[in-house]
Amino acid sequence: MAITSARALIALAMLLAVHACDDRTPEQAATSDPVAQRQAMIAIESALASSRVDDALLIARRLVEVAPESASAHELLGRALIARSIGEGDPLKATALAQEAWSAYRQAVSIGDPAAGLLNAAGVTAQSAGDPGAAIRLFERAAEKEPSNPQHPLFAGLALHRVGRDDEARRALDRAALLAPDSPWPVAGLSSIALAAGDSEEALALARRARAIDPTTDELRVVEAKALRRLGRSADVLTLLLALPEASRFTDAVTFEIAAAYLALGDRPAAARARALFAEHTTTAKSALEAAAAWDEAGDGVQAESWRRVAAERR
Repeated sequence: MAITSARALIALAMLLAVHACDDRTPEQAATSDPVAQRQAMIAIESALASSRVDDALLIARRLVEVAPESASAHELLGRALIARSIGEGDPLKATALAQEAWSAYRQAVSIGDPAAGLLNAAGVTAQSAGDPGAAIRLFERAAEKEPSNPQHPLFAGLALHRVGRDDEARRALDRAALLAPDSPWPVAGLSSIALAAGDSEEALALARRARAIDPTTDELRVVEAKALRRLGRSADVLTLLLALPEASRFTDAVTFEIAAAYLALGDRPAAARARALFAEHTTTAKSALEAAAAWDEAGDGVQAESWRRVAAERR
C-alpha cells in the first residue's frame, strides 16, 4: 500500500525504527519512545482530516502493535476503521470493518480511566457494530462522568428506545431535554417513543415542537412525516416533504416516507418514480433493486427489468 504523505512516511519510519536499534520488546520500546508515537498520532490525525484513510489505517495498525497499552492508539485505530467502513462499497466488508472498529474502541476503554468523550464514541461504535447493550452501558458511564453534558443521556435514550426499553428511554430523553432545552433531538426522540406506544397525536405534537425549536433541519420533517403517516394523513406527508429542495429529498428516510405516502394514496407509479429518483442519485445496487421492486408493484415490467440490470452493473 502506498504512502502518499511525507509526514505519514516519516511517522511510519519512526515507528519501524523503534525495533531496529535493540532487543527491547514492543511494549518496552513503545514506553521509551514517546516521540515516535506522538508523531504517528499527529500523522494519523492529519491523514484522517485530509481523507487519506488508507494512510491513517496503515499507521494506526502499526502504532497499536508498538504501543498496545495506549488507549489513544486503539482509539485512533477505531476512528480510521470507521472512516474506512464508511467508504467501503461492499456491505459485508463494511460490516467487518465496523466490527473491528468496535473491537479497537473496546480495547481503548479498557485501559486506564477513560474520559466521557471516549466512552461516548465507543458507545456509538458499539451501536454501529450491532451491540446495543454495550452501547447503552457506555453512554450511561459517560453520563456518570459528565452529568451536565446532554449528549450522553440523549444517546442513551435513543439506544434504549431501539431495544424497546421505553420507560428508561423516556427518562433519559427527559434528562437530555432538561439539560439542553434548545435542542430538538430529545423532543424528536420522545416523539418516536410516543409513536411506538400508539399515541400518534402526541407523537405529532412532539414532532412539531421539535421542528419549532429548529425549523431548518430536514431530518425533523421525517419525524413529523412518520406521525402524519400513522394518522392516515398521507397528503400532508407529501406537502411536508415535497416542499424540500430536490437535493434534500435524496435520503433513504425521506424517500421511504414519500413512497409510502404515494402508496397509501394508491399512486404506485408515483411511488416507483420516487424510488427511481433516489436510485439515480445514490448509485447503489440496493437502491436500484428497490426501484425495480417498486416498478414491479406499479405494473411496469420494462422499468423494473431496466433497474434490475442497473443493480447488476453496480454490484
